[in-house]
Amino acid sequence: MLEINPFEKEWQEIELSKGIVDLYRLETWAKNFSLMTAGYRSRLNPNDANDPAEDFNSLIVAILGEAKARVFRRKLAHGEQAHVLIGGETRPHTQDFIAVLSRVYAAHDIRVHLRAHIRTTPIWYSSFGIFYKGYQSGDNLTASHSPFFKGGWKPMDSSGKQLLAEEEEIISEVKNIVNNREKIRLAPWELKDKIFYDFDVDEAYVNYQKSVLVGKSRDDIKKAVEKGYRCAVCTVGGSMKSTTERLFPMFGIPTGENGAIHYLFGEEDSQYHKLGQKDGKNFGPDPSKPEVYKSIGAQEILLKGQADIVFIWDPDGDRFNIITTTNAKQAEQAKAFGVEVESYQGDRAIVYFNPNQLFFMLTAYRIDVLKAAGLLNAYDWFIAPSISASRSIAELVSKENIPIALIRVGFKYMGTFSEWLENRSSTNEPFINAIGDEFYIGNKPRALIMCEESGGAIFGGTELIRNETGEKGLIALREKDGMQFGLVTLALSTHLYNNKQSLSDYYCNLVEKHDIRHRFFNRRDVMLYKEDLMDPEDLKKAKSDGERKRNLTMDFFKKLAEQAAAGKPLDEIRDIINAKLVEGYKPIPRIQRICNVGEGKQLEGTLMEFDEFWFLIRASGTDALLRYYIEGKDKDVTKAYQQSLINLKI
Repeated sequence: MLEINPFEKEWQEIELSKGIVDLYRLETWAKNFSLMTAGYRSRLNPNDANDPAEDFNSLIVAILGEAKARVFRRKLAHGEQAHVLIGGETRPHTQDFIAVLSRVYAAHDIRVHLRAHIRTTPIWYSSFGIFYKGYQSGDNLTASHSPFFKGGWKPMDSSGKQLLAEEEEIISEVKNIVNNREKIRLAPWELKDKIFYDFDVDEAYVNYQKSVLVGKSRDDIKKAVEKGYRCAVCTVGGSMKSTTERLFPMFGIPTGENGAIHYLFGEEDSQYHKLGQKDGKNFGPDPSKPEVYKSIGAQEILLKGQADIVFIWDPDGDRFNIITTTNAKQAEQAKAFGVEVESYQGDRAIVYFNPNQLFFMLTAYRIDVLKAAGLLNAYDWFIAPSISASRSIAELVSKENIPIALIRVGFKYMGTFSEWLENRSSTNEPFINAIGDEFYIGNKPRALIMCEESGGAIFGGTELIRNETGEKGLIALREKDGMQFGLVTLALSTHLYNNKQSLSDYYCNLVEKHDIRHRFFNRRDVMLYKEDLMDPEDLKKAKSDGERKRNLTMDFFKKLAEQAAAGKPLDEIRDIINAKLVEGYKPIPRIQRICNVGEGKQLEGTLMEFDEFWFLIRASGTDALLRYYIEGKDKDVTKAYQQSLINLKI
């Protein structure tokens, strides 16, 4: 086994000998290597960063860094100095991997910038900082909400977006390095004039968010804090406490035991305090999963009056969720409108909003705030939900004639859409959305919300995000920003607190006022295989069987959409599906539309639209799951159709 000491202070050289290539199965790994929805992810050994049995280890990280360094060196202008930002969250070996990447880049004469003051870096802070400081690229070591035994590497471009333009070049370079048995040099750790602990964009980030929290938003927060408003924040042992306890006071929001913000599970922990681990299964530290949000002690804190609301962030701060309370009467109405509620003795109930419901409320709140400030009609506001997000948001903004751009799943595509807006030649130029429809927007575009149903979102300000020199501007951040998500939620929550109204009351009033049809959203994840199997042969077989099932299922729906596009009547498409029904399951009704998502690749998914609901199937880009989405007005009917489609005899 190759022992890489990440903090070695001498020059080193890694030689990919035949023995090393065979031991680490590098030829097979390189052949199958790809950058997925969230970059590169694979299993790691929590106890050994060098373990050749897993496909995320120090040698793999060194190869990734070498490939990326070569690609970006080729892109430099003559005499241009390269800069890269490297950060990461708290999963096992993150600091080791950061050091390995730093040494590889430094060996290529690339100046490496690491976080000043603290060790960890949320993904949104990396994204903002890369653009603001004008670095050519960045890396963040994160697997987001995945279990602790998975490692992740997300490479980013100069705008702070997961890189796309260089993706194929990096994949090709990885293959070249392995197949040609090339050498990788590592500079000494903390090499003078090459590796710097100087990255800090706190002030710039806070200044930008003030163009998002416009009108009375900041005043509402200040007033509520003065009246005793309290928010408990669970950071699941990830990277968010260290960063946010620096930022909140810059907004005038005190933190700590006696502050408006106090933390739960704030101590950094590589196994996330075992949150998300239940009944022998590891669901990952995902704030949108009940195995997490029901296991952090929020119920007791809220019922004892120790907090008015509880926030949850995932390890790298790109996913967000909340828990709050309401009275018993309001709880019944909320439940009837699809909100998850737990009743307790007395007049109190715990309310668990899902991310889609949060998006809906925050969009309505932003519209009201912008209207009151005279800013709604001053810009060309739009929303950009992913194809898998709730249609309730689109219903809401259609009342204000706000354009809706459906985006492919994967936040990098939100970034691609933003780039298109920033660089288009004319407002007459259409954007082709995730299902092939054209989208137009005026000449002063601003993002009301851009969101994915999994719990990530960004909100655009009235001002563009400017880099340090002021020469460049972005419509919105290129990564999901849980801090910003939390700030906007804090503004809404404190506004309601000041007016003695609950979030559940606010939600129900909105649904009734706008007669929202899309009330019941449900996503069912079907596991393809257990990713935590310890025996390599068992894992290999389970993965093969699971991928075969995935491909059969996805191909079935993909081909139906292709047949419909070629002219096959939709009634015949429906009949083909119903012929695959398990006996006793509800036949699906007449299809209004069926189409493949994005570029029509097998795993991107297929959308079907009906009179009363819509359905989407797609393969997860990060986990061994098939995802089945459905949304409609009637809970029981939509769930029955979902069950029918999940259990087809394919």
